Amino acid sequence: MLPDYIWLIFWFLMGASVGSFLNVVVYRMPLDLSIVTPGSHCPQCKHALAWYDNIPILTWFYLGGKCRYCKSGYSIQYVIIELLTGIMFALLYFAYFNLNMRIGFGTFEQGAWIIFLAHIILVSILWSSSLIDGEHFIIPPKICYFGVVCGFVISMITPYKISNATSTLWEVTPYASSQMGALAIGATVGLFIALVLVKIKLLPRSFDAFIVLCETAEVAGKPIPEDQLKIRVEMLRELVFLLPVGLGAFIAYVLLCNDSSLSIRFGALISEQKWLAGLLGSLFGFMIGGAVVWGVRITGSLGFNKEAMGLGDVHLMAAVGAVLGWQSATVAFFIAPFFGIAYAIIRLICVRGKEIPYGPFLSAATVLVMLYHDPIMRYFSNAFVRPEFVTPY
Repeated sequence: MLPDYIWLIFWFLMGASVGSFLNVVVYRMPLDLSIVTPGSHCPQCKHALAWYDNIPILTWFYLGGKCRYCKSGYSIQYVIIELLTGIMFALLYFAYFNLNMRIGFGTFEQGAWIIFLAHIILVSILWSSSLIDGEHFIIPPKICYFGVVCGFVISMITPYKISNATSTLWEVTPYASSQMGALAIGATVGLFIALVLVKIKLLPRSFDAFIVLCETAEVAGKPIPEDQLKIRVEMLRELVFLLPVGLGAFIAYVLLCNDSSLSIRFGALISEQKWLAGLLGSLFGFMIGGAVVWGVRITGSLGFNKEAMGLGDVHLMAAVGAVLGWQSATVAFFIAPFFGIAYAIIRLICVRGKEIPYGPFLSAATVLVMLYHDPIMRYFSNAFVRPEFVTPY
């Protein structure tokens, strides 16, 4: 048992190191560059940096914010990202295991470390996505996909690592009932079918035709043909894409959630195989997290004839759902507008700008839900009914 201050120092240092990597992600991903190769180098003289030039926070101050070789200046953003990432990691540990804001986890040593690992990965994804979205108004899907995969894997392992009884696993990690599992399986099959139909060009991808028009106009030196963009038509294409997903979920629910022997065997399988319940719970969270945002994107765009939200926001909340579960993703989405409205009012008064990225507000709301998950779950206890892990026939 290490003293708490040792853990806090450790997680600060770990966060600062992760922040150093996030600097690479934030700089390279919007430019579609590899985050693996080449190694760290000066963006001006391209000289490779030695390990001692890559020590988070300290190196920047030691070198006075300049390259050792060409003396060109480095942005203070690098050290700020490293410092804030370290602080976030340490504060999250302090909140969970010193202030006990997440009582259901148990202690760090008893297995809650794996949930904490999932959460600091998610915080890193939210932080880097917000930085990119704030500057470039995009959220690279690859960042979100990494979070989704981590959510799937960790959700399969978590039920075997934490000390909670099976009946309370759903409160601390994505964990599916037989009904949720059926919906997740059906929606996944439907999503796969929709992706295949797009791949073989039986379903048109939204905005593809307009992108081709823009590229053609750019080559010809002509202005972008904005009058050719039909938002409502593009949204109808996305609705058609989502039809197999909804239909698949409906069919799976009908087949696996009735009085048949197949349904009973499926319910027993979900109850006995914790890894499967964890995976399907994460998959259900992925579907709901993405669906809530996508639904608002489509309805808002159809109503106002203007793209309401980007697909990057859909990917981001799908990753949140995969890591935290469908309840947290849903609540975070409906809290985010309050952050957005407050920021928009300040921006209109001070800067007079109109366009603002939404990713940072989704990220802030998600962190708030992570910290205050327990009281939120108690408040919405009637809506978030505890799953039954064996259907009582």
